[in-house]
Amino acid sequence: MSENKVTISTRLTLSVVAACLVSFCGLLTETAVNIAFPAIMADFHVTTQTVQWLTTGNLLTIAMITPLSAFLQRRFRLKSLFMFSAICFLAGSLCAFFAPTFSILLLGRVIHGIATGVGVPLAFCIMLEQVPYQKVGTFIGFGALVSAAAPALGPTYGGVITTTFGWRSVFSVLIPVLIFTLVLGIITIRESSEPKKVPIDMGGIVMIMATFFCLVYAFANLGAFATAPVSEILFFAVGVILLILFIRHCRKRENPLIDVSIFKNIPFVCHLAGFFLINLVMLGTMFLLPNYLQVALGLVSMMAGLMLLPGSILNAVFGPISGAALDKIGPKGPIITGLGLITAAMLLFVIFGTQLTPALIIVFYIIFGSGCGIAFGNTMTTALMRLPVEVKSYGNTALNTLMQFAGAVGTSVCAACVAFSQAGVNASDTVVYAAATKKGSFFGFVFLLVLTVICILLQIYGFKKFEKTAQEDR
Repeated sequence: MSENKVTISTRLTLSVVAACLVSFCGLLTETAVNIAFPAIMADFHVTTQTVQWLTTGNLLTIAMITPLSAFLQRRFRLKSLFMFSAICFLAGSLCAFFAPTFSILLLGRVIHGIATGVGVPLAFCIMLEQVPYQKVGTFIGFGALVSAAAPALGPTYGGVITTTFGWRSVFSVLIPVLIFTLVLGIITIRESSEPKKVPIDMGGIVMIMATFFCLVYAFANLGAFATAPVSEILFFAVGVILLILFIRHCRKRENPLIDVSIFKNIPFVCHLAGFFLINLVMLGTMFLLPNYLQVALGLVSMMAGLMLLPGSILNAVFGPISGAALDKIGPKGPIITGLGLITAAMLLFVIFGTQLTPALIIVFYIIFGSGCGIAFGNTMTTALMRLPVEVKSYGNTALNTLMQFAGAVGTSVCAACVAFSQAGVNASDTVVYAAATKKGSFFGFVFLLVLTVICILLQIYGFKKFEKTAQEDR
């Protein structure tokens, strides 16, 4: 069937829009809330260490729920999962908006984590199961627009809303959007297959949730390594041990939570690792730049957010455009082009690391955002294209799980780089503190540049391995 004969129904398009809107709200608040930390600390009289749990608690919850997505999608109806996700996010937003204490606000963020953990993989599941193969790249590009642009737009959204209306409005503005989304999804989402009564693997569920709790917690608290190294090492070690036990457990199960045989597919693993690194570099950069603009250059949160807006918009725009290009010319060209732009931007950030100006940051972030928009969704699509249809749901689970894990790793390592340089410096001495922040950001940029180069090499190897295998099968 030629591509021009492939038509997508309005209902299917709207069902994808509905699922993506829930994902957008979840991923947007991941970074938007960070900007509101000073105002929340003042209102509830909590410390920086305490307020960080609004992000850490949210990430921990997402990391524990996302690995269950393949099981949930086989066991329950897509519409039921969507309704659960949308209602959870609505409840979490109401809880956060009306929170009389910090504990209630934290509860709202945990509920948001549950909603995001269920909702983000669901959007891609609908695309993979119901969109014709010839249009999958375009639609996943649209999903990538949401996954990449939402956290990128978060600082701008959070800065503008918090400065103008107060931090509670970060949550209240989303409430009418969520109500509209819930109604739209109920009307448009259909089932492509009936759910199966897959046995509940309680042992596997406990192991995988505990695994990512330990690993995300270890990375999220990396900055505390100097003061509590034993607990950090312990959490990381337990997480790795549990992961090994989970893999062994899955190999013995008839209906595992994750079919670990997908990790024997080398091209898939290469693009999966590349996808993880792109996410890590993106979210690490999203931590470094707002911090640099506010602490090192003295800009207010709203201005810092607006400085990143052009690059964030291009990140969003290039998602579906590059997805359509993949459908027409294949994945190799768009992915290498996108990674080339990311590498160029990171190299510029390293070269000008301690001498960045607002103008340079805007220009470099435009290059960076364009590259992310081109490479992000296409890498995800390519990874899934390397898997047989019957195990794509497991691939979707792996990709979305690593996407969330990358956020914790990238943010934490970059935060540790900055904190290491700031250690022992008096924050009241703004000139010295700004210089220390610039130096720490430089180390962060170097770390991200190295990962970007590794990502390119992995992707190239993945393409070569796939092409070699395809030639041997002929």
